[in-house]
Amino acid sequence: MTSFSRTLFFALALAAPAAPAQTPVDPGVTYDTRDLIVKTVKALPRCIKYCLLGFEIRIRYTGFTVEVYLVPRVEHHMVALHAMTSDRFPEEAYREWAGLVGEIQKKLLDKMAHRVPVALGGTSISESGGGRSRKQQYGEHQSTNFKEAEYMGHPVAILPALVDKNGDMTADTYTDGETGGTRGTRDTGHLGGNFGQSASDATGFIDLWSSWSVGCFMGPDKCSVAPAFPSGVIGQVLRIEDWIDTIIGAVKGSGVDFKNMSKVMRELGNKLADNAGAGGGVKIDRLLCPNDVYYFFPYYLSGVDALFWRSGAPITDIEHLLTMLNPFSGDRIGTGAETWAHIYPRHGFVNNDHPGRVAPAVAARGANLLADEKVKLRPKLTTAYASGDWQNLSPQATAYCAANIADLPTPVDPEGGYGHNIWPYFQCPLSEIGFFVGFIPLRYCFTSTS
Repeated sequence: MTSFSRTLFFALALAAPAAPAQTPVDPGVTYDTRDLIVKTVKALPRCIKYCLLGFEIRIRYTGFTVEVYLVPRVEHHMVALHAMTSDRFPEEAYREWAGLVGEIQKKLLDKMAHRVPVALGGTSISESGGGRSRKQQYGEHQSTNFKEAEYMGHPVAILPALVDKNGDMTADTYTDGETGGTRGTRDTGHLGGNFGQSASDATGFIDLWSSWSVGCFMGPDKCSVAPAFPSGVIGQVLRIEDWIDTIIGAVKGSGVDFKNMSKVMRELGNKLADNAGAGGGVKIDRLLCPNDVYYFFPYYLSGVDALFWRSGAPITDIEHLLTMLNPFSGDRIGTGAETWAHIYPRHGFVNNDHPGRVAPAVAARGANLLADEKVKLRPKLTTAYASGDWQNLSPQATAYCAANIADLPTPVDPEGGYGHNIWPYFQCPLSEIGFFVGFIPLRYCFTSTS
């Protein structure tokens, strides 16, 4: 058995829990899609951080006249991704996701646990879940914790398509514009990138993936990209069109007054336009910056990335070995002078005996991996939306966001399922009319209840 094989076999064995305890287990905190939306939107007033930066001077030539417009340029945050960490599949706190995506990953990892160790010269492992080093009583054994990590496109990311230029909200026009209801879950094979060969159904995917895993785990230097997760099956359960009314209702009750934002910016712009001689006046075509989030889409699944998520250092992120060996490295996760973990290596093992701190550390690692466009082999949809402010969703939802995930509360969920939201930063003009010729700075930030 090669050194890699021994390391991998040990990692697989370490991640496999013992038989379930006989004592009753606290089911922990779980949530459904409605909870996900409502708890997310409750943080909108304090997380959006909407500010007018000033007005762009834009000119449009019609062939007969020259029109001068003032277009507000704004900045704000908007939720884009939902991060889930869990001890094992399918025990994610998000119930619909666990019942579908979690179950599929459990089956593929269980099959891998039977096949890969035997191919490496060992014995079959009965189950390849996560948890604390084959122990299920947290805090009583080793300090090393293991968690899975998953990231999906957040349904509330559709909000820019639901708010019109006047601040009104309607489901009738949500498919219009650069982001809309037609952008949803689809098969990864249609998106390109590093998703590899695709399977159209869950059973076919599990068969493809388990066959791939044997050869890939035995020779990672010759490994191809893993088969693509059949994300199309998610659309049969989670459809963005089913949740538009819920999102609109939650936003209307959040205290964020988009109509007032539009009114204030028009009033400020009109005063400038009168002084600047901008005959076209103020031009506003939208109030929120567009995005291209794929709602309910699996941007990253650690189960499908089991080769690296379970292997550990130095196999995982070997190119960052110097950073791992540097005691003063800048990849620290923690608050104040306290270190909970490090970004590298980006795998599921964290040497920390506080599960409430392990979860955000693993979430931060996965987000960093998801944003890293240099990583080609690990199956993911690279996106800049993985960098932004953080919000707790479960087990204790917060109505605010923090730039550092470690600054959020760290409650412990008995079943090890956690949820976080990522709110990336956006900046854009509120119209693309004509072409840009200048900018008038005028910063005005709206309060959380304006």
